[in-house]
Amino acid sequence: MAKRKIKRQPEAALIITSLVDVFVIVLVYLIRSISSEGSLMTSADNLVLPMSQRSKSPTEISLTIIGDQKHITVDDQVLMETEVVRKQDSLLVKPVLEILTKKREEERKAEVLGLIKEATGKVVVQFDKNTPYDIVTKIMATCGYAGYNNIKFAVSKKNEEG
Repeated sequence: MAKRKIKRQPEAALIITSLVDVFVIVLVYLIRSISSEGSLMTSADNLVLPMSQRSKSPTEISLTIIGDQKHITVDDQVLMETEVVRKQDSLLVKPVLEILTKKREEERKAEVLGLIKEATGKVVVQFDKNTPYDIVTKIMATCGYAGYNNIKFAVSKKNEEG
């Protein structure tokens, strides 16, 4: 009797090309889904921001004003105490007005020189939720007088409170 030859099949190799394609697609999707709009904004340590149900992501920030129970701060520079602002009769807060006017002029010069696309006059204000309304009004009036008419408030989303 004749011996039958057993035909051996070559071992199946792992095809990496399609696997690499899948990983590239996932990587591109993840990179595109990450928001990279401007500088990230974090609230000050001593603030408890008011709650809001509206969920709009922050845009690029050019200037930040922080008002807590003790101080008014513009771009990490402490300008004056909150009680001094509360006791004054004028709507314009002079130290804040001086800094804002200087920053607005710098922004306009940068636009003329072509360093920035547009001088938008955006400012983000962060106030503690217990800050009296008259302080908020005075800071907002000062921002408007200095040319910062696009005022945004930093708030926490309702479901983020912990």
